[in-house]
Amino acid sequence: MVSAKPYKGQKYQKIKKECIRKKTWFRDSEFPPEGPSLFYSKAAPADIVWKRPGDIVSNPRFFTEGRGADDFSQGSLGNCWFVAACACIAERKNLLRKIVPDIEKQDWAKGRKYAGIFHFKFWQCGEWVDVVIDDFLPTRQGRLIFMHSKSRNEFWSALLEKAYAKLFGGYEALVAGKAKDAMVDMTGGVAEGIETRDYKNEEERKKLFKILRNSKENMSLISTSIAAVGKEMEEKLSCGLVKGHAYSVTNVRKLKLGTGLKSIFSREKIHMIRCRNPWGGFDWKGAWSNGSPEWKKVSDSEKKELGLTFADNGEFWMSFEDFCRYFTSIDICHMINTSFCSTSKTWKEDIVEGEWKRNHCGGCANNKIFLENPQYMFEISGFEEEILVSLEQFDRRTEKVKGKSNYTIGTTIVKIVNRKYRMHDKLERVHSGPFSNARNVFARVNVRPGRYVIIPSTFEPGCHGKFILRTYSSKGLNLRELLLDEPAPPTLCGIPSTLKKKKTCATQVTMVRGEEFPGNGKKGGYLYCKIRCDGRVLYTRLCKDTLNPEWNDRTTFYRKSPEKDIIIEMWHRGRVMDTFLGQCVIPMSESATYRGGNVNRRFGLTARGKRRGKMEGYIWLKVLHTNDLNRV
Repeated sequence: MVSAKPYKGQKYQKIKKECIRKKTWFRDSEFPPEGPSLFYSKAAPADIVWKRPGDIVSNPRFFTEGRGADDFSQGSLGNCWFVAACACIAERKNLLRKIVPDIEKQDWAKGRKYAGIFHFKFWQCGEWVDVVIDDFLPTRQGRLIFMHSKSRNEFWSALLEKAYAKLFGGYEALVAGKAKDAMVDMTGGVAEGIETRDYKNEEERKKLFKILRNSKENMSLISTSIAAVGKEMEEKLSCGLVKGHAYSVTNVRKLKLGTGLKSIFSREKIHMIRCRNPWGGFDWKGAWSNGSPEWKKVSDSEKKELGLTFADNGEFWMSFEDFCRYFTSIDICHMINTSFCSTSKTWKEDIVEGEWKRNHCGGCANNKIFLENPQYMFEISGFEEEILVSLEQFDRRTEKVKGKSNYTIGTTIVKIVNRKYRMHDKLERVHSGPFSNARNVFARVNVRPGRYVIIPSTFEPGCHGKFILRTYSSKGLNLRELLLDEPAPPTLCGIPSTLKKKKTCATQVTMVRGEEFPGNGKKGGYLYCKIRCDGRVLYTRLCKDTLNPEWNDRTTFYRKSPEKDIIIEMWHRGRVMDTFLGQCVIPMSESATYRGGNVNRRFGLTARGKRRGKMEGYIWLKVLHTNDLNRV
């Protein structure tokens, strides 16, 4: 069972016991059955009456005949995004038990002590919260006006909606939203938003189908919608679909065509998607719709495997081609596998909770103070791999009444070589974006072996708020926040000391590229550099199969002895042993010429030792030397 923090300090068991002891039914003072709990922008209509389930029907039940997508019908509230998310989760018992604790005990069945109190759990940016509610529900003429089950005496869906409304300050706060946010709130999963217009040609569409199919096979939750603005909201198209309306995606698969003997030998397949309209009834009228002639191309066995019923429950099939033609946005809630024991792909998760606050809210990379944002270092070893990056801000839906909305947020990843202190100048970006005013942004990033810094930020500077950063990789990234701007003064046993030498300056070396090396860079080998400074040795990344490597790797040295030269050694990585190709020396006696840092300088290679005879090849470097430790 998921442990959770009591929301607003209300403890379910304690309150229920107290109500049973006093023989009273719970009335929630934190979310009272009154007009302000319904609307913040207007007065509640006079004909809305709050009633307990026992005053609506004679035999109320929490569940009637199990749980399923049919338990959710949208009422008069414009929250189809929440209804679609609930429909995705309802048929997954393991997920349902996360949201609905004590499923068997939260009922009106005989032997259960009823006290008019219920509770549900939601994930809120890093932690689970337990939301307690009373069971007063808004009705009109004796019927529920918001989300409800098709069975009139089943109330769990209406109570779940009320708990979610309480979490955000009222029912009106649930008008308009993203299904992925609700799915994350009910699972703790990782959200990804996809725009179908970003997948234009056939190859890209195949990639999108693969993403959706793999997501569904990995038990992820998927919802989709058609973009709408203004009066287009809830507009019904001639094909039967509704604009601005959230549909849940219930299946993604390749459908085998052919009947009779032809179905046995046929290799013809079509990409198909099954969707569900939370309203029920209104559904797709195009090709592959319920009862359409296209289904005559499919064998009875294939139909049986699909579970095809053509029931009027809002569920329908359509080709992936038509899906991409009409639907514009897809929300995925990834249930990422982090299990140690699994036959399918597993991921290692890293989570950090951070905050954009004074002096740490520099906006995006277009701003001069971008590097004032929080910075987190990580390292990739071995081979190039895909990492998943999720940045989530605290939902500002609760502040709708104040006219506030979510910040526009995104992530930036930059390549580094060595880093112990915060970055103060911009480096090579390997990823930036997507920036969106959504609650969550998600990115898939391919990164080569090396060290990196990830910077979560708002688009505009000066935006204060908390966030949670989650990354997923094959080995784990071990995210470490860079906190110090420069080396701390030397200490002895924790006490500031003058006996130890202080770091007084910094030298920054950018390994740009190399050229005209001898034939050791042939196929099967690598070229790399060793950088020697003040007793430290750092390595650039390996460049494969080239005699003209390009690195653009930058290193920073905080120094006690600025007079010592820096030595760059060029090496070839062999199968048995590495070969020295030559070296160059950065003379620190000329440090005054390195104040700019943006000048490309060419250094010829020499041999080691006193003679230092000339060797083949050149290295292009940028060198910056400064006494201002906050400049690099």
